[in-house]
Amino acid sequence: MSRPQHLAWLAAAAVAVSLLAPPASAQVPKMGTKYYEDNIDLGFKIKMPKGWEFIPPQPGETTLIGKYVPKLRVGVSIDPQNSIALESWLLKFDRRSGGSSTEIEDQDGNKIEIGSSGAEDVTEWIGQRLRGKYTETAEKEHTVSKVRMVERQYSRSLGSGAVGLYAATFMLHPDCEVAVVFIGNGGKKKWRKYESVFRKLAKSFKPVEIERLEVSTDSSFRGRKRAKLQAEVAKNPGWELYETDNYFVISNTSDAQFLKELLLRLEAIREIYEETYPPEQAIEMYERAQAAEAAEKEKKKAEEGEEADEEPTYVDQGGDPIERSRCCVVRVCKDQSQYHGYGGPGGSAGYWNFMDEELVIYDDQASGGRRNTWATLNHEAFHQYIFYFYGNISPHIWYNEGSGDFYSGYQLKSGKFKLKPFDWRQRLIQQMIRDHTEEDPGYVPLEELVRWTKAQYYGTNDYGFSGGYMYAQGWSYMYFLRQGIKGKVRGWNDDWDSILDVYLETLLMERDLDKAIDAAFAGVDFEEMTDCWVNYTLKE
Repeated sequence: MSRPQHLAWLAAAAVAVSLLAPPASAQVPKMGTKYYEDNIDLGFKIKMPKGWEFIPPQPGETTLIGKYVPKLRVGVSIDPQNSIALESWLLKFDRRSGGSSTEIEDQDGNKIEIGSSGAEDVTEWIGQRLRGKYTETAEKEHTVSKVRMVERQYSRSLGSGAVGLYAATFMLHPDCEVAVVFIGNGGKKKWRKYESVFRKLAKSFKPVEIERLEVSTDSSFRGRKRAKLQAEVAKNPGWELYETDNYFVISNTSDAQFLKELLLRLEAIREIYEETYPPEQAIEMYERAQAAEAAEKEKKKAEEGEEADEEPTYVDQGGDPIERSRCCVVRVCKDQSQYHGYGGPGGSAGYWNFMDEELVIYDDQASGGRRNTWATLNHEAFHQYIFYFYGNISPHIWYNEGSGDFYSGYQLKSGKFKLKPFDWRQRLIQQMIRDHTEEDPGYVPLEELVRWTKAQYYGTNDYGFSGGYMYAQGWSYMYFLRQGIKGKVRGWNDDWDSILDVYLETLLMERDLDKAIDAAFAGVDFEEMTDCWVNYTLKE
């Protein structure tokens, strides 16, 4: 459920074999009547294919304005073994600010940063972001609405067929261009149909007057955050910005009741996080850890004969952590297809992007049901909440994902959350325990589990357990520890009460995984603990 803690896979524009629906032999786009329009930054509009919907760029995107995809994500056959997903990409190549962030003005003349330049031109972008090696096959120059337009076509082989790209670049300014890129079946006979529609769409391009954007003029951290999000959402047709006391939610869902419940749930589950991780206590612990780290650095400097800094310098996340935590961003896609189109990795139901500080989920009503949506929200929102107080620390995987799944078990009743076993995990771990023998272990010994790496947790282990099994055991172990602290586990040893607190504090102070485990489990009889955990898990 949790997103891997890196962004290497985040190539939202990468063309891949469509896994969302069986391929169709004829899916040539039709000329649309609706424009994509940007009248607050670059000043242009262009028609997109009929029935296609807009998907915004990810926060870290530097060149992509957004992309359009068919509402029904049907693959297009290239040959009997290969298919592609139809997409179109809107791009900007803005060199006016020398590669620095683009700024626009609000109604009071305040500058708002909304993006930055990336690839130098469309050919470079294609080479960087689209799968496969494309070769330019044609180039023509025209004038459209008094704007210079350059058409380019590209092709690459795929099996016994070919994939074609049509790109039109529009020179809005000597140092500013926008481009649209379409993809289709590049076979000699079929490409002509695609090319004809793509060219008509490109020729609908028109420059428009840039209007001054009306956004928040509040100069507080939250006000600046709101203004930036308003500027971004203003360029994303169909998407809206919503607020609660602690969250900014961006969504294009048309289900108002779903959205209302989601906003309520976000605030309600945050109250649960705060019971275990009070913000003030978290900040105090974090500041102690940073001060200790700074003091250690100064000590090493002094020992090496270097001049010590007058004041310790340590990582600043850019503002008061409590204030930043009350400006959490949650993006809610309307369905699974859109979620994956936005960049959600296959097999996931949501993720927390710590680098761009955005949580992304989708409404799973049409497939798995809303229960899945709420469980995912509780899990990922925990990762988001804790980030603002402890930064991007990397606890052991059982603690990190076990905690997320612990909160997934909370059920909302009359506006308040009540803890229940997380049914996704409970049935599996109970069966794992029943299947356990000395010759054929059904679960990982606890003394090993607490030291396992992510790689081991996700399948690289001697037991042959995949991530699904480990998520179940990680949840059950965290549930056991949390319930034991509350006195709800028969046979519980009171010496175990401090395990979780000591683990987290040691990890923050020492930044050492082994030291955290050594301190937390010092003197623990794992045989006694295992018997207690097994009995509790089977009876719960």
